Amino acid sequence: MESSSTTDPVAEPDEAPAALPPHLLRREPILDQHQGLAGYRLRVLWAGTEQTGRDPGAAVMSACRRHGVNACLAYVPHWLDGTPALLKSTFAVTLPRHRTYVEFPDGAETTPETIQTLQGLAHGGLQFSIRGDLAAQTEYSALLPFCKVVAFDPTRSSKAEIFRQSFQHKQAKRLLMATGAPDKAALDNFLLLGFTLFEGRQSAVPAPRTTLTPRQKTLLRLVTLILGGGEIPEIQASLERDTELVKTLLDMVNTPAYGLSQEVESLSQAIMLLGRRQLQRWIQMLMYTESGRPAGFLSPTLIQASARAHLMEALSTLRHPEQTVRAEAAFTTGILSPMDQIFHNTMQDLLSDVELDVPIRQALLQREGELGQELRLATLIFPSNGDAIEDLAPLLAALELEPDALDPLIQNAFVWAHGVTRAAP
Repeated sequence: MESSSTTDPVAEPDEAPAALPPHLLRREPILDQHQGLAGYRLRVLWAGTEQTGRDPGAAVMSACRRHGVNACLAYVPHWLDGTPALLKSTFAVTLPRHRTYVEFPDGAETTPETIQTLQGLAHGGLQFSIRGDLAAQTEYSALLPFCKVVAFDPTRSSKAEIFRQSFQHKQAKRLLMATGAPDKAALDNFLLLGFTLFEGRQSAVPAPRTTLTPRQKTLLRLVTLILGGGEIPEIQASLERDTELVKTLLDMVNTPAYGLSQEVESLSQAIMLLGRRQLQRWIQMLMYTESGRPAGFLSPTLIQASARAHLMEALSTLRHPEQTVRAEAAFTTGILSPMDQIFHNTMQDLLSDVELDVPIRQALLQREGELGQELRLATLIFPSNGDAIEDLAPLLAALELEPDALDPLIQNAFVWAHGVTRAAP
């Protein structure tokens, strides 16, 4: 896994950034053929009513300026909208090489001037992506030499078109992406055709409800114990029944994200150093680790759950700085929010034997109450399983928040979530 650089490249002097309406960035996971995280599709959520000046490419560049381009687009590839504001800006040359895909939109220019610009960016290592239905049109043929990825949407291209065109693009050594698979048969066809990237795959092919595995039963029991006030010896005994879980916990605790001054070598030492509060967090995170995955596998569920939890805790601290118990409840709400996806069961059934405070239960089951509103916001920013996009403005108004105050919290949550996931199998 590639980490962010400590220093960002210095761009040539650029034109003054145009004023943009209030906005935030949403990171939608893109998966590989093993359902691991392969990258993010960046979407811009506009917070105000202004319709003018809404340029997604300019919004991404604005975020890169604020946080540093290598920090904002860190760890895995990001797909950005290749709007004219992005392509024509000298700041585009600072986008991380081999970790950025600029996607050509409908109506992309193919003028000699544009081609010359693309040649310069491509020569600098920037990569491009295009939809399959656009790639098939004659007016976009001049863009194909710059494209590394071609994305096919079953609602825009027929099965026959996808079959024929995907073979041609594979011959040209382009990567193939599916933007949604309507059913398992369609997903299997994409895999047979050599597709290796999937946007919206989790929501398109939900896993059937299944009996919990022994590992899942152990983890659910641990969560029940830790949230229900179970004694530390009982929690430790449950953990020790699964040596792989113990190893995973120790690996996660020893990541730089936790910041311990000494390496933790045993479970008892981990429990002593962590304390009950931190132990609860790590056990909750263990729910989303998956054994038997390829080397380098990144769990999109773990990363998004961790990011939600960190963001919700920071939100609670921002809005209620004296209420530390509430901040803990916010973290717990965020980390448990995609539990139904990993266990392939309803949240109602999974929580039936878990002791939770009413605000947490209300947030998880109905998305209601203050924690429920904060969870909706965190889910909007860090979606999983194809969570829908809703209007950002009413959520911010209800929580009395401004995008400028949220933006650094979101960036911190993104960095922290990837940090704690590095050691997870």
